[in-house]
Amino acid sequence: KKPLFALKKDKKQEDEKKEQEEDADKEKEDENAVTLKHLFKFEFDITEGRQVSCIDVNEANPDLIAVGYGEFDIDCTKTLKEGLLCFWTLKNPNFPEKMIKTEHSITTCQFSKKSPHLIAVEDSHGNIAIYNVKNTGDKPIAESKDLEGKHTDIVWELKWVEREGKGEALVSISGDGRVIEWSMKKGLEFTELMQLKRETNPN
Repeated sequence: KKPLFALKKDKKQEDEKKEQEEDADKEKEDENAVTLKHLFKFEFDITEGRQVSCIDVNEANPDLIAVGYGEFDIDCTKTLKEGLLCFWTLKNPNFPEKMIKTEHSITTCQFSKKSPHLIAVEDSHGNIAIYNVKNTGDKPIAESKDLEGKHTDIVWELKWVEREGKGEALVSISGDGRVIEWSMKKGLEFTELMQLKRETNPN
């Protein structure tokens, strides 16, 4: 029989060995694990508790990030909460460089690639507004709010696209099923590219 102190020593060695094996397994798992490293947090009191609906980075100046705040509720056309567009930079993550308040919840935004000082914003009421970020004010240089034939439902997506022989144009798609191309040659004009139709269920 082993003396009691020897048994205790063996038990301690076994526990240490088991602990080392568990640590090694954990390190092995950590090496293969996909993790996210927290780099920056952009926030201040006005954006606290608000939902981020879209983000876009300026290609000409990757330090400039546009963030749109809106609602994810599918019935956001009925809400009265205003939208907010903030321009953040890495220089000051605690306060945006510029803020634009909109009448309705923002659903999507994108910087122009050809003219990176321009940004297009669309909202839950089918409105499109184009802003010049160089301007000191917060008024759009063009908007569809009073145009007849504009989108009549939530605008879900928009893209600046290069059109052959036409330069850069803006294309949007809305819950009204319409895909529209926008031009700023003579104010804000639009052309309907297609109408998406809901297919009826054969059953």
